[in-house]
Amino acid sequence: MEPSELGRLAAVPVFAGLGPVRLRRLLDRSVPRTARPGDVLALRGQPAEHLLVVEAGTLTGVHDTADGKRLRLGDFAGPCAVDKSAVLDGGGYTATWLAGTVLRYRLVPAGELLRLIDDVPAVRRHVLGHLAGGLRDRQAELARTAYADAGTRVAAWLVAAAGRSGRRVPLPGAQQGLAESVGLTRVSVNRALRGLADAGLVRVEPGAVLVLAPELLAARAASAD
Repeated sequence: MEPSELGRLAAVPVFAGLGPVRLRRLLDRSVPRTARPGDVLALRGQPAEHLLVVEAGTLTGVHDTADGKRLRLGDFAGPCAVDKSAVLDGGGYTATWLAGTVLRYRLVPAGELLRLIDDVPAVRRHVLGHLAGGLRDRQAELARTAYADAGTRVAAWLVAAAGRSGRRVPLPGAQQGLAESVGLTRVSVNRALRGLADAGLVRVEPGAVLVLAPELLAARAASAD
């Protein structure tokens, strides 16, 4: 195998502690693929026969309702592996997964992840930590959805995004994408951004939001806690 292939797989956090023998096994049993923006990699509810491993590019998870509404569950930049929960519980993919950019990814058989969880303590700790963190995030999001106004919900999303990308936060899908991410209408998001901008917390740019006052924005985001 080419060292570059091993290196790309080793860069995925869940596989970071694996030695070359286990990495080569994963390469031998997985299928590399590419996708263009908007391509569907997996449908919500479809049997999760493979772990989706992003080597380069960004993957977007969405939940489309029967009446045409879309909730954007997140954008995940490689290297990463998504929807481990679907592999663990066998209940089908938890989201519809779309290529957000040109994507290079790998389909790792579900059984390989389960084997690693059984055999490699570092993989087991990583997966358990990921699940615990996801539970905390979901509880916080439920509280914001139940009690917070639009400004607080948008502020919380911006704070989390700035923690990953820095003070200039790209908006996936522009303001419509942000609306889908926080479960609001585009009009509500636009008003919330104007309010945050008027307060001097952010500056809205084409396709992005610049965080001007991180501490004050974080305090605004925590106002529903």
